[in-house]
Amino acid sequence: MDELVELFTFDGRASRSRFWLVIVPGIALLALYLLFFAALGELFGPIVLLPMLGVVWAGSWMGLAVIVKRLHDLERPGWHFFLLGIPVYNLYLWLLLLCRGGTVGRNVYGPDPFLRRRRCRVRAHSP
Repeated sequence: MDELVELFTFDGRASRSRFWLVIVPGIALLALYLLFFAALGELFGPIVLLPMLGVVWAGSWMGLAVIVKRLHDLERPGWHFFLLGIPVYNLYLWLLLLCRGGTVGRNVYGPDPFLRRRRCRVRAHSP
C-alpha cells in the first residue's frame, strides 16, 4: 500500500528506474485509455467521458509527482518542472530526467532511493 501512496506524493526522490517504470507505461496506458473512451463516447455519448476525467487527473498527478521526485534526485527543486515548457531546453531536461544518474547518497530532498531499496532487500533476507 505504501508504494501506491508514494506514487502520488511529492516528497523524496525517484531513481531512473522508477521514473522509467512510471512514465513510459503510464503514457502508453493513457493513450490506450483515451482511445478506448473516445470510441465509447462516440457510441454512448458524453456521459461515458466522466470516468475518463478522473483517470486522466490521477494519471497526470502521478506523472507530475514522479517528475518532481526525479528532479529532487538530480538536486533540482520541483518548480523546475515548469522549465519543461521552454522549447529546446525541455529536450535537455528530459534527457537529464531519463538518462542521468541521481545524487549518490543523501541530498537535501532525502535518502538515496537506490540505497533505500537495497537496504530493504537485505533486511528481508536476514534471519
